[in-house]
Amino acid sequence: MFVVMGVVVSCKTRVNTSVDGEMLPTDTLTNTTPLEDIIEDEATEPHFKKTDDGSVVIMNERFGFTFELPANYSATDKSNNGDGYFIVTGDKDVDLRIYGENINGNELMAEMELSTCERTETFHFGNGYPGTLCYQSGDKYYYYDTPKTRIVFYVHGPKTWQERNDAIINTIAKSIKVQMKGV
Repeated sequence: MFVVMGVVVSCKTRVNTSVDGEMLPTDTLTNTTPLEDIIEDEATEPHFKKTDDGSVVIMNERFGFTFELPANYSATDKSNNGDGYFIVTGDKDVDLRIYGENINGNELMAEMELSTCERTETFHFGNGYPGTLCYQSGDKYYYYDTPKTRIVFYVHGPKTWQERNDAIINTIAKSIKVQMKGV
């Protein structure tokens, strides 16, 4: 799960941010904080393999899942623990992420997460595994729950972008697979 700890960042203003009460300077050229710069600098390329059609299959070792991206998209791991990926679409207004979280022992948290959905639908991944599609404040969350983990595909972007790219979003979601051994 991606966690933001005490950092508030604004891309539209030049207000400094605070971490544990200490003011951080904002980089006037990129309008990012030093923390954001460190995260970008330490981002890593995921393990992947190319398919015959040019798409890329990304493999997450920590949570044992894979997913496929079209050739014109890429993914980076900006987490500090290998839990997931930011998907780069080329549109700065779009935020796509796929990540895993442990739900074994956190079943209440997992249920609370689902209770925030404005509405849900049953979603079947490409391998036939049943999941949940959650709609919340214009965003979509695809949940792939195993007995021990939850894989989340998060989709945030302008409604027009989501409508234009619905087939791509659906293809990425359907491609998510979890290796059940040890999960």
